[in-house]
Amino acid sequence: MQTVGMMKELANRAALHPWIRERAISLVSYCKRNRLCEERTLNGWTNGAIKFIRDPHGTEALHDPATYYEAQLRARIKPAGDCDDMSTYLAALLKSIGHNCYFRIIDRTGNGNGYHHVMVYCDGNVYDPTLSYPVEEQPKRELYFEI
Repeated sequence: MQTVGMMKELANRAALHPWIRERAISLVSYCKRNRLCEERTLNGWTNGAIKFIRDPHGTEALHDPATYYEAQLRARIKPAGDCDDMSTYLAALLKSIGHNCYFRIIDRTGNGNGYHHVMVYCDGNVYDPTLSYPVEEQPKRELYFEI
């Protein structure tokens, strides 16, 4: 769970970065303070803005949402990352505009050794920024970590 601690630190730091807050505010401007609209809009943006790609085999590469993802997006380069990276970026966007979020880590095997997919849980809803459709899968086990 060391990775989750690093993700939490990256998301909290990035949520205070002016580029992240500026991006979130501009994307949700039409939502009229509707929290569900804000969450869905930011999840959809993350899904479309970042290409999903796995980490190199046997490694866990984490990237800073502000200095890596947002910097690339501002340079008009489409960044890539895995579920950890995309969830960290989404969490930073959400936190920057006042949402309280958790990382949801799921185990599809049920044996406790298969925690291998990260999503964001916010206001009773689960967002998987690697998907463009709502999360409906029920994992065998899941853990939540406040961000």
